[in-house]
Amino acid sequence: MKKTISKSDFVPKTTDDIAQLQKHLGLFGYLNAEDCAHASDELPPEPDDEESTLEPNVIEEGKLDKPTIEALKKYQHFHCLECSGKLDEGTINSMGKKRCAMPDSIVAEFSAQGNKWNKTEITYGFQNYTADNGLTPAKIHQAIAQAFSLWAAETPLSFRLVNFSANPDIRIRFASGNHGDGASFDGRSGVLAHAFYPPPNGGALAGDAHFDEAESWTINIPTGSGKIDLVTVAAHEFGHSLGLRHSNVNGSMMFPSYSGPKRALHRDDKAGIRRIYGGYNIAHASWIHGTSVQIEYPERLQRIKRAGFYTYLYGKANTTNWFHFAIPTPVIVDKKRLKILCAILRFRTFSDNAIVKHVQIYDGYSKIASHNNINLSGNQWFTKFGVAHKPYVRWGLGISLGVEFKGGTVGSRRMDFVAAGCDLIK
Repeated sequence: MKKTISKSDFVPKTTDDIAQLQKHLGLFGYLNAEDCAHASDELPPEPDDEESTLEPNVIEEGKLDKPTIEALKKYQHFHCLECSGKLDEGTINSMGKKRCAMPDSIVAEFSAQGNKWNKTEITYGFQNYTADNGLTPAKIHQAIAQAFSLWAAETPLSFRLVNFSANPDIRIRFASGNHGDGASFDGRSGVLAHAFYPPPNGGALAGDAHFDEAESWTINIPTGSGKIDLVTVAAHEFGHSLGLRHSNVNGSMMFPSYSGPKRALHRDDKAGIRRIYGGYNIAHASWIHGTSVQIEYPERLQRIKRAGFYTYLYGKANTTNWFHFAIPTPVIVDKKRLKILCAILRFRTFSDNAIVKHVQIYDGYSKIASHNNINLSGNQWFTKFGVAHKPYVRWGLGISLGVEFKGGTVGSRRMDFVAAGCDLIK
């Protein structure tokens, strides 16, 4: 694949420049685009009969002809740009962004590709790893589980890691250049990754997700210059693995271009994945009030107040702390052991000077999910944190929050805990 157009290397003055534009529009689904590299089920329409007099929509390479202008307008509409049909600065900037290799679906909001998994427990495994920025296999496992957890929190689906030799449903691979699937990577920047829709599309590659080894991957936020957040890109690609196409809702996980880390699904993503797999009905939920919070480092608090069922905390400037909730958890109901779907928190902070950085979920002493570098502040009145593999409860749920308090006034370093809970099913 060619790299996407960038402002620095593309000025539309020559036929070669326009040919490059046409390649970009074709590659991403706007101009005579075919989804064959990723096994789309869409086919071009058949003519009504053999006597059809419709002229083919011929595109002249290197010429800004009518089909190219119309394709450019479609691109601009999908990416919420002015639909001028001109390659203006905003369009060039948009085309120069790092992005997913999958073509865009020229529709509004989320779009389902049409295929779905015919089971709710999906397995995944790693063909290989990347060693970028000290990313050990354990750290990559954690990042990928965090990405799957976002989708698990909204659907009946669970995602379980297995050995590659066990023939997982979704196979994860880091590769560069031509890696044998008909969709070569293009080197650093440009295309970051691609994935294949659920079976039967894609054949043996159905569901698989490939990441460009040429990129500099990280799981840290801030990412640092030139580095790409693995959790964000993985969550996007797994959306394709589950049957979602691209969305034109800027800010959604399924928006085609990468604009930095995202650690939560947009409401558009949630609506899309629920349209395919449905939500889930909670049969058992357990909650505990904010007054039960346990503070790991009380000396790092400037003030604490409990009122009703709230706990108000004021952190000292430039400190970190951990806050813990032990959730009263039903384990066996009607002789059946329950499964953990997700943890839920109700809290608020009064500025970005109090930020929830990490949420970790435990069953007894076993950590079963880590949501790292989530950077949550403001009103979080019903925020879910999924558990990718949805395990059976063994001992009882615990939720730990890692919080960073920055500078500013005492009031700006305040956070209120209202409740913490979990959702469970048989």
